[in-house]
Amino acid sequence: MPRPFRWLAMFLAFVFVISLGVAATYRMKRTGNDGDLGRVPSKSAQKEDVSPHGEYAGLKAAGVPVPGEWSRQSLLAVDGTQNSDGNGAALSPVGGDGGPVNVALETVNRILNPTQSDVEWDRTMRDLFQPDMAGLTHGPSNMARYWWQQRRFQPDRLCTGIAKDMLIIQSYDCSTDRMFQGQNTEAIKGTQYWWTGISFFDAPRSITEKIPSSTDPQTVISQYYDAVAFPMDDGVWYVTVACPAMSDHPYLDENGNELATEDDSAPSSKYWISVGSMVGVGTNQRPCRPVEITVGGQRPFWYIGADGSN
Repeated sequence: MPRPFRWLAMFLAFVFVISLGVAATYRMKRTGNDGDLGRVPSKSAQKEDVSPHGEYAGLKAAGVPVPGEWSRQSLLAVDGTQNSDGNGAALSPVGGDGGPVNVALETVNRILNPTQSDVEWDRTMRDLFQPDMAGLTHGPSNMARYWWQQRRFQPDRLCTGIAKDMLIIQSYDCSTDRMFQGQNTEAIKGTQYWWTGISFFDAPRSITEKIPSSTDPQTVISQYYDAVAFPMDDGVWYVTVACPAMSDHPYLDENGNELATEDDSAPSSKYWISVGSMVGVGTNQRPCRPVEITVGGQRPFWYIGADGSN
């Protein structure tokens, strides 16, 4: 082959090899065969990147304990019929997550959730709180989202001695230097009992018409509510929940799933559940619902006591 043609053939072969190399490199970047170089994350991978805490992301971000056995409500249950002699009575955890503390934890989790878009968060704040037993709405505190996400769990707030931090009388394990001595899960409590002169709830006619005139309606309507305290860095938050299951107590566990057994399955027989609590009860069929959250320094809608504030 003449020399000029030989040079031309060598040049074309060189160009062809370079082209193959460029094409191979482009294909590797497209398919990700060269490791993570040029890889486009999948939607699931992108979701994991913005959800570092997974389940209960809002609670974990603020250092609030997540739900567990400690947060489940327990009731005195009698196996058998309403006229049982009570020999089978036992304190049992309520099935499901409808109890006051669990509902309050889920409420705070949704408010503090850092993984939602602003549109989703606005919708959460608009739809999360429901009417109370009288049909009145109270809504959330009017705070910006960044303010909520800056808040952190602070159990020592329970020991400050500041009246506005302790609207509900509770007993906590505090040291002489006002430090909380208990477990974090022990710092989140429901009301346990509504004290006369501290709270007032509007009572709907459907409830008051069943109350004898010799009975203070507040001693009845208050049993439909609970308020769960969350000590945070700005003060103590109160999540108030309404619990319609209290309308017919003692009430029958008709579907056999209101109480949880040791393996968390439904009991084999029906139960009459007596009121082992002076506050709201949440069941599988009738869970409690959030009606209000107040943050440090704010008064819940039900509070009528003197907290030392102007």
